Parts: sequence; structure tokens; C-alpha cells
Amino acid sequence: MSGSGTIRVMKRDGSLERFDKSKLACALWKAMRGTTGRFTDARELALAIEMYIQRLNWPLVRSAALFEMALKVLRRVRLRKAARALEAHRSQRARRREHLHVNHGQGKVTLWDKSWLCEFVCRSWRLLPPTGRFVAGLVERRLLQPEGGEVSRIEVIDLANTVVSELGLADAVPVEIAD
Repeated sequence: MSGSGTIRVMKRDGSLERFDKSKLACALWKAMRGTTGRFTDARELALAIEMYIQRLNWPLVRSAALFEMALKVLRRVRLRKAARALEAHRSQRARRREHLHVNHGQGKVTLWDKSWLCEFVCRSWRLLPPTGRFVAGLVERRLLQPEGGEVSRIEVIDLANTVVSELGLADAVPVEIAD
């Protein structure tokens, strides 16, 4: 993972993750598609954000603050279309998350929360947290394709197991379903 060992990012769910400028550069690049920007530009902007955070001596930054910095830097370098695309993408994902529910059985239905799936995948497949978050993110992306709805917990777990297998991480079958 390319990132600073001193900067941590607090995610929406309160979990902490190492700052990864490559991950930020990829998010910027996705927003910049269709503009005059290049991937090199996205990497440089991510580096500038990392240097800014280091200069302020912030050991911890919230993901929302990081998002605001990304928007500001895109606007500052006159990539307003990319800034709007980044903002629209985040809003759309948030809206879809609000409408996605997980049916755990026996009448228990909860709002979608990627963190429980990440923990489950890490425990079941003995994956490290960054890999677990990556797998959970891919599952979330697939679940958010249709607009909202309700999905059973078993379907979510089956989809997670499929993603683990597709990534070539399935060296053993999980023995039991925890939680």
C-alpha cells in the first residue's frame, strides 16, 4: 500500500484506515475521465493533498474532510467538471445506500452497512482489513447497481464469497457463518 504511516483516515462508520494516496488518485482519476486531465495529474493532486495534510501535522483526517479537499483541489486547478462528477457520484452512492436494506431473518431488517461485511469477510477468509474493505466495497458496488431495495443477509454473504473466489483469494471454504 502506498501511503503515509502517520496519516489515518476515519471512515463514515468510525473505522480507521491508513491514508492511501493511490486510492485517492484513482478516485480523482475516475472523476477526471472525460476532461483534459491525465492520470499523472490525478496522482500529483493526491500527492498535493497528502503534503497539505502532513504540513498541517494532522495524524487523523475524516473521509468527509478528505472528500472536501479533493473537491477544492479539482476546482482550484479548474477541473470543475471533474469536481461536479465526484460530487454527483458521492451523492448518488449515499442515496442508494439509504435505500438498501439487509434482511437478517426473523423479522430483523437493517440499513446497509459495509463495516459488518468487512469484518465478516476478514474473519471468514482470514483476510487483512484493507483486503476485507476492498472485497466489501466490490460487493457494495454490485448491490448498489439497482436502485435500493432489500437483500437477504445470505445473498450478501454468497456475493462476498463469490467476489473472494473471483479475486483468487479463496484458498479454503468458510466453515461457519458467524454473526
